[in-house]
Amino acid sequence: MFKLITAIIILITVIVVWISFLYFIIKSLILPQKQAPYVWSFKRHLKIMTKLNLKKWSTMLDLGCGDGKVLRFFQKTYNLKKCIGYDINPYATIRWKILNKLKWQKNIKIYKKNFLDAKLKWYDYIYTYLRPSQLADIENRLRKNKDKSTIIISNSFEYSKHKPFKILKDKKGKEIIFLYK
Repeated sequence: MFKLITAIIILITVIVVWISFLYFIIKSLILPQKQAPYVWSFKRHLKIMTKLNLKKWSTMLDLGCGDGKVLRFFQKTYNLKKCIGYDINPYATIRWKILNKLKWQKNIKIYKKNFLDAKLKWYDYIYTYLRPSQLADIENRLRKNKDKSTIIISNSFEYSKHKPFKILKDKKGKEIIFLYK
């Protein structure tokens, strides 16, 4: 009898988790244009970013960080001392809390807040994986409020007003990662 009750509880939990997951994925795909949908970074993009040669013990800010996958990648790959992310998607931030506990991640903090509230100074790197319309909305703010030495890393999309100083391409020659000063 105990095994049956345990199995039912586990089944109900799995169903609730999947329904919640699907709800937030669908909701994030139909968000108003000003909000970023929850799209996880692809492994092929992370592999390309191993070529960035970021300075160890530096700091990173991720605007629209989702579940923090990129922050975990950068922290592990480059041994960053501080990784901060901002995202308003509740599913993504809950997923981050679970993954952070499972992976014993240190030096990573994600805030469930709009990334427009983020302080841009004091970071060596600012990472974005946002739609072109969102990049256009924040481009001037980033340029004015970041430290002069901060490098902006944009995944998949270029900023419209400024030219990158470096571009990383995938195996097919497609431009994927754009770096700005």
